[in-house]
Amino acid sequence: MNPILLLEINEVPWRLIDRYIDDPRFPNLKTFFAKSAQFTSVAVDSGELSPWVTWPSLHRGMSNEQHGVLDLGQDPATFRGTPIWKDMRDAGHSIGICGSMQSWPAIDPGPGGFYIPDTFAHDERCIPDYITPLQAFNLSQVQRNGRVIDRRLPSAAGLMTILHAMRSSGVRLSTIASIAASVAKERVDRRLIARRPIYQTLLFWDVFVRHFDPKNPPALSTFFTNHIAGVMHRYWRDVFPEDFPDHSDDDAKSQEPLMCFALGVLDRMLAKAMEWSSVNPKLVVVFASSMGQNAVHRDSYEGEQLLVSDLDRLMKSAGAEQGEFERRLAMVPQVAAAVADPARRTTIRNNLEAIRTSSGTHFVNVREIGDNLSITVSTPPLSELIGQSIDVDGRQLGPADIGLRLQKVDAGTGYHIPEGVLSVLDLVNSQRDTSRTVVKADTVKAWLLAMTEHGLEAIKQVSQRSASSSHA
Repeated sequence: MNPILLLEINEVPWRLIDRYIDDPRFPNLKTFFAKSAQFTSVAVDSGELSPWVTWPSLHRGMSNEQHGVLDLGQDPATFRGTPIWKDMRDAGHSIGICGSMQSWPAIDPGPGGFYIPDTFAHDERCIPDYITPLQAFNLSQVQRNGRVIDRRLPSAAGLMTILHAMRSSGVRLSTIASIAASVAKERVDRRLIARRPIYQTLLFWDVFVRHFDPKNPPALSTFFTNHIAGVMHRYWRDVFPEDFPDHSDDDAKSQEPLMCFALGVLDRMLAKAMEWSSVNPKLVVVFASSMGQNAVHRDSYEGEQLLVSDLDRLMKSAGAEQGEFERRLAMVPQVAAAVADPARRTTIRNNLEAIRTSSGTHFVNVREIGDNLSITVSTPPLSELIGQSIDVDGRQLGPADIGLRLQKVDAGTGYHIPEGVLSVLDLVNSQRDTSRTVVKADTVKAWLLAMTEHGLEAIKQVSQRSASSSHA
């Protein structure tokens, strides 16, 4: 059997790879793709593309209309189909999961396996259990750091607890020292604060490396990282200034070095993955993105975004009582809350959706799936917010009164497109293929399952079957 290592590098397009493939600072980037068969994954989902939707489509081999995964915080009992790791466990194989989207709750990974759910998990439980304190810290940081990075540092006692959790989980001293040095440098160069989300990848890659045994790996291992996607969303313009010809360049303020820092982390990951494949040539390494990014122009953006700063206050304004709902993690500008009672959940949802600006603009959208309310707050024209009141069930209140605030944030210059990267390194069935043939994301699961038996050769078989069924 060929064990599969699935590197889930979120939202990376080929255009970014091609931009840096010959950069001598990232030698492993070039080596990995030179040795790999290259394809282009294409998302198959309807509606606005989101990673918490497109990754389940890849994992489950079906579109969002079939699997029903739509929101963060959604009850997994409402999902349809099974992710590939569940299929592998049902077949008696071990798995190693680290951060894959919508992977909560943790399940028994089998002998030699491990299971660390995603960063929006409903609780911190991991397997082995000694990773749980680090995941608890991780989830707390996700809650604290929404659209804008929280610069505050833990207390001395809190820092000691976190350091113990890191070391127990497998984080190297050199990684801790590197992070500490970067935090210290932030006082001199404030732009370095933008590196903080990338630390999450550094920490959990160390944990993954400690638990992944290349000589006897799980049948399927996954590692998810968002560290490059986050940089692209905010600073695509700095990496691809030619997409914004009307923008005046200012090299002194460019965050292109942040992308290079993020790519350096990826480069080291690929070096380790190739090292493992040399130790165990049967190991098939798959680099996957469930979709990609490209330039986005937000010319009408006014420089501030409306955010939920106090979910308790927002829910109270909609009539929810204390203890009647449970906070769920979500990605800004969304928030999520679970309400157990169906009748009360519907009432609260209706009250939230009835919120308007004094000019009558609707800006709160709520989707109810199972017990979960996924609440998305958009930003009306600032003239309807600044110095104005908000209508909440006939009451005229200020944004702060219902837990909202305006935050100055970058508009963001990169956004989702269906096309992403898919590349396979298989030393046993090595094939030089730079065709980048299009592969629908909902067929990747079948690819991976077939590759456990036949490696890269299985791709032709699955592709032929897919082509035959599409012509039938």
